[in-house]
Parts: sequence; C-alpha cells; structure tokens
Amino acid sequence: MARRLRIGLMVASAVVIALGASVRPARAQTSADLFAAGKIQEVRLFVNSKDLAELRARYQENIHFPADLQWGDTRVRNVSVRSRGSGSRNPTKLGLLVEFGRYTTGQKFLGLSSLVLDNAWQDVSFVREQVAMGFFNRMGLPAPREAFCRLYINNVPQGLYVLIENLDEDFLTRALGENKGYLFEFHWDPNANFYANYLGDALDPYKPLFEPRTHTLDADTVLYSPLRDLFREINAPMDEVWRSRVEQYLDLNQFMTFTAVEIFLAEYDGLTGNWGMNNFYLYRRGSANVHQFIPWDRDLAMTGQFDSSIFLNTDRNILFQAAMAIPELREQFYSTLELCAQRAVDDDWLVGEISRSTSLISDAVHADTLKNPFPGADPPKSFDAEVPWLLDFAQRRPAYVRDAVAKARAGR
Repeated sequence: MARRLRIGLMVASAVVIALGASVRPARAQTSADLFAAGKIQEVRLFVNSKDLAELRARYQENIHFPADLQWGDTRVRNVSVRSRGSGSRNPTKLGLLVEFGRYTTGQKFLGLSSLVLDNAWQDVSFVREQVAMGFFNRMGLPAPREAFCRLYINNVPQGLYVLIENLDEDFLTRALGENKGYLFEFHWDPNANFYANYLGDALDPYKPLFEPRTHTLDADTVLYSPLRDLFREINAPMDEVWRSRVEQYLDLNQFMTFTAVEIFLAEYDGLTGNWGMNNFYLYRRGSANVHQFIPWDRDLAMTGQFDSSIFLNTDRNILFQAAMAIPELREQFYSTLELCAQRAVDDDWLVGEISRSTSLISDAVHADTLKNPFPGADPPKSFDAEVPWLLDFAQRRPAYVRDAVAKARAGR
C-alpha cells in the first residue's frame, strides 16, 4: 500500500513538472498593450443609469460620476468619468475623461492615473489625431500615445473612439523622465486671441489662459511669475541680448522645431493657428524656469491643402516673428521643415500610417451610427471621401515643403 502511494505521488509530481514545462504564466498587461498599433481595443464603462442620464443632460459641465471600466479581463472599479472637450462636447457621443484614483486614492490602470476617451467628433477621418501625434513622436518631440477603441456604456455600443494618453505626471515620467515640474494646459479665449502677448505685470490675466495640471496648490507667484516673465521678455525690444533673456524661460530651439512640425502638418489650430495660439501644454521643469511645448488635440492636423504656406499665420505670432529674426533660429525652422519632409517619406511613413489606420478602422467607422453627421457641410463630409484627400496630402506635401524652404532661403 505504501509503495503504491509513493508511486502515485511520483507520477503526480511528474505530471505537474511536465505541465509546468509547457504552461507559462500570462504576461502582465501594460499601457504599451493598451496603445498597441494595429488593433482596435474594446473598452466598456458601467455607469448608474441615473448618473448616465445626468451626465448626458449636463454634458457642458465637468461633473464627475462613479463608474467601472473594463478592458479585456481587467476591471477597474469606482473610477470617475466626466464630460470633456471644447467644440466636440455633445450629449449624443460623449467625450470622456476617466480618472482612476479620484475615488480610490492611488488607484491606477496599467500605470495610468487617467485616460481620455475622445469621440473624434470634429474629424470625419478619425485618424488625424493619431497620425499627427505619431509624427511628433517620430520627430523626437514628446507627445501622447493614442489608439482606437470601440466603446460600450452599460453594454450599449457608442461607436469608434480614440484612446489618448492624458497629459499628467505619468505622461511626464514616461516622456521626459521626470514629473516634478509645472505642467500648464492652455485654454483658448474666444474673446481675445493670444499671440504670445505680454498681458502686464499682474498675474491674474495669465491664470485663465494657463491652468496648472501639477502643483495645483502652489501660490500664484510660484506658478505664474515665470510665465509672466517669459511673455514680458518675448515682447521686449529686439536687441543683441533678446535671445539670452528669453531663453531663461523658454527653449527656443524646441519652439522652432515644434512650430515647424505643426506647419508641415498644415495644422490650422496650433501655435500659429487661425485663431491665435491654441492646443498645447507648457511644461516647466522643477529644476529651472525654462518651458517647453507639448502638443494636444490634433484633430485639425492635415486640414490645410498640400500647398498650405509654410508661413501661414506666422506673421501674427509675436514669438515666432522675433525668433525668425535670429539667423540660427531661422535655420532651425527651415532645417526642421526639411527633416519633416524627409521623415514623412522615409519608409513611406506618412502615406503608410494613414493607409494602415484608415484600413484598420474602416468597418468600425461605417458601423458607428453616433458619429457626427456634419449637417450642412458643403461639400458633404464623409470618411470615404476624406481618406483619398489625406493620402493625396501625404504624397504631395513633402515635395511642396522642400521647394518652399528652398525659395525662402533664396529670399523668394
């Protein structure tokens, strides 16, 4: 009997060892999996029906509601959801911000404190945001990661969305290697377009424009004095020390690179947009007063024609005009435009990225019954018409930009 028991245990052990040799533990999911290229994620939100009705009724307000979020087998309970967006806000297809630690201190999802569910309401192609941010990253500038997802709320399909990495301390850690500094979100004022103007010595005029996203409890003098000083120096008379004074507060090379990338992408609502400066964050590292730009909300990228001027609206931007008067910074702008043109065609990147993304989401776009119908648009807007337009832009823009830079250098 004892011998049979020992043999049985030995056989069982052998089975366990054999199974252990062939079965591997599942790999832990990370945020990189969430933002993986080449797939459409599925995200489900579960919200109390009364809360959901109030969220839709009061979509213009930033009211937080509790919810659960599920992605695959991962479920995060007691998260916060609220309406978000500017011109994209609507009760039909909600734009949403999800915060994981608002009700449960320290809670994160795949290392993320928050996540944007963008309804792509203003982009009939659905891909401008994702392609533009990918190009910023390709040009070596920090930008949020993005992916596509089908969103369900209480198991009811909400259509195709864009998952966007929110700009917060987690993003700063990943993209910049530190998060101790001061992050500001710029808010466009429809009553007074901002062109890097000096708004005076008082701090109050800067506060509605630059909302702190970190260090929110710090004194106004700590938050806003360097910003005020930055715009004062930008607007000071041009002389031999203008650059050194401004560079106490701003990375001018990064600004010129950033602006060149925007202009290559024919961005109509960025630093040199049709409506003044817009759609950016400023980050000031904790160890210095020097700021840098981070892009945000790129659903109007590649809106301009392929031959959109490389100087479109730049005459209005005080900072850009002053920087272009300095030969080294002017060359930084031109050489970055040329590099954009080269990086766009290397490996057929820009055409390929648009083709891959639009092919991936085509069925999901056509199945999305909640997407913006763009009533009254002339000509009518549609995904099927927008895709060839974007591909034509991607094919023709690089050559046009190279030629435009050559003419600019020659004084033409």
